[in-house]
Amino acid sequence: MNYNEIFFENKKIAVVGVSRNKHKFGNIIFNELLKREFEPIPVNPNLEEITGKKCYKTICEVPQKVDTVITVTPPNSALKIAKECYSNGIANIWFQQGSESNEALEFCRQNEINFISGKCVLMYLEPVKSFHKFHRFFSKVFGKY
Repeated sequence: MNYNEIFFENKKIAVVGVSRNKHKFGNIIFNELLKREFEPIPVNPNLEEITGKKCYKTICEVPQKVDTVITVTPPNSALKIAKECYSNGIANIWFQQGSESNEALEFCRQNEINFISGKCVLMYLEPVKSFHKFHRFFSKVFGKY
C-alpha cells in the first residue's frame, strides 16, 4: 500500500487531538501539514483555535468536506472518532501510534474504512525530515516500513 497516495492525495486533513503543546504529536503533525501546504483542520473539544484557525469540538462540527482524519488521541476515543468519520463519509483514518483501539480497527474493517494504525504519520509525510528519516531508514531495513 502506498500511504502517500491514499492518505495524502487530498489536502484537507482533520487532525483530531491537535494540541497547543509544541512537544505533543498533535501539534507537531498539525504544523508539519501546514508547512507542506495541506489544509489541516484542527479538532479538539478543549480548544477554540490554534494558529489562528478555528478548532472544532468533533468531526461532526467540521463544515467542509474532509477526506482524511489523523487521530492523536487516547485509545478510548478511537471508536467514537471512527463512528463520527463513518457517519460523515470520511473514508481514511490514520490512527497515530498509540491512538488506536481494537474496537475502532474492527469497526473500520466492518465498514470498509481505509485505516492505518501502529505507524507514525511523520515517517510517510514527504519530505520526511529529522529523526523520522532515520527511523524510516531502519524501518525499511528491518521490513517494518
